[in-house]
Amino acid sequence: MRTIEKEVLRMELQIGQLINIIANLNERIGHLEDERRKNRPATVHKIPLARRQ
Repeated sequence: MRTIEKEVLRMELQIGQLINIIANLNERIGHLEDERRKNRPATVHKIPLARRQ
């Protein structure tokens, strides 16, 4: 029974580490998306000129 308890503790630690890895990756992705948005040129909307009558 002791071995099972040790395995459960080890798995809980690994799950915690995986959660931290995923959180760090999500944060990096967010920063990359922010940089990409910042460096992308602004969208220019062309408005047609009114026709002369």
